[in-house]
Amino acid sequence: MSSTVCGYAGYAPEEDPALNLLLVSSSTEWAHAIKTAVGDIRAGLLTCGPSEALSRLAGVASHYTHLLLQESEAGGLTGTLAAMATEIVDPGTNVLMLGGGSDASTQHIRAIAAAEPRAVQEALMAPQRRGRLRQGVDAADLRTALEARAIELRYQPIIRVSDRRAVGLEALARLRHPKLGIVLPDLFVPLVEAEGLGGQFTDLVAARMFDDLVSPHLVDTGMRIAVNFPLDVLLSPASIDRLEQRRATRGVSADRIVIELTESQPVHDVTRLRRSVEQLRTLGYGVAIDDVGPAVQHLGPLLDLPFTSLKLDKSLVTLADTAPEVLRYLADTVREAKRHNLIVVAEGVETEAIWTHMEAIGVDHVQGYIAARPLPRSAVSVWLKSWSGNPH
Repeated sequence: MSSTVCGYAGYAPEEDPALNLLLVSSSTEWAHAIKTAVGDIRAGLLTCGPSEALSRLAGVASHYTHLLLQESEAGGLTGTLAAMATEIVDPGTNVLMLGGGSDASTQHIRAIAAAEPRAVQEALMAPQRRGRLRQGVDAADLRTALEARAIELRYQPIIRVSDRRAVGLEALARLRHPKLGIVLPDLFVPLVEAEGLGGQFTDLVAARMFDDLVSPHLVDTGMRIAVNFPLDVLLSPASIDRLEQRRATRGVSADRIVIELTESQPVHDVTRLRRSVEQLRTLGYGVAIDDVGPAVQHLGPLLDLPFTSLKLDKSLVTLADTAPEVLRYLADTVREAKRHNLIVVAEGVETEAIWTHMEAIGVDHVQGYIAARPLPRSAVSVWLKSWSGNPH
């Protein structure tokens, strides 16, 4: 089995299989046990090396009901592959560790002790782990997580439209809950702001980002990293001072960081915001207006501030291929942003058709599942080596 080439083990996947299996193992014993266990069930089985499996899990083209991992074949990527699979919300990929393994007791992973068809069949037919990531947390859980610094980051690639090269990453927060596992941001970030914990949370995210940037996984990528700052945090001189102190301590160049102003709070004091943006620009940071859409108030005055980029709201971008009025709005917004010399990034690009629309209206960079889902830091360098500009 090649580490970069996938192959169908005996039979190709159906158009809409009841089971769609991704196997990381070259063992003929395990392959035989799986095929025997599946029997006449409508199923597909794809055998891959770890790097190619990672690329396929990161993409949008294929969805898998199960990832089957043999740790000795995973090239040190067992935990990374398991984390990626368990964070895929739809269709709720289940992870099965073949022969057990060091990660088998974590991340809600089942283990199959031996290559026996009956044991494999029982594991495949067990109730699927659907909806776990959609469970929220309460204020007590949130405060406990922040005190324990139980915040992890995932990094979603940003792709330059002109040559399809990866040019940046956006840092996206995840909360690790002792019972629920990884909790997605839409289920806890609103609570962060409602509880007045935005400053503490953003400090933790920034600290984690700088730790990751100097780790072996990201230190040599040279990519720019975008990170979200809510308005009240961005307006706080103390928050910027802490950001700068962390950056300097870690020896990261400011021009590698883009601070994204989130849309969750309306801007009432443009003059005060100007001071913060100018301070960040003087220090060398990039600054972006995030999630731009009709709900963003006073966009005109914001465009007169010294921002470096603008990001189109993904909820609009995903409609670009089916709603002409949305595409017209996006085109007008891109045109106005270009008039202010801003780089325009489109979030939520999931298909070639939407990519083509974004290219046609002048978008500079795209971000979305067409390239990759948010990746654990340990997956970034592997994904970069496999990215050819064509989605899996």
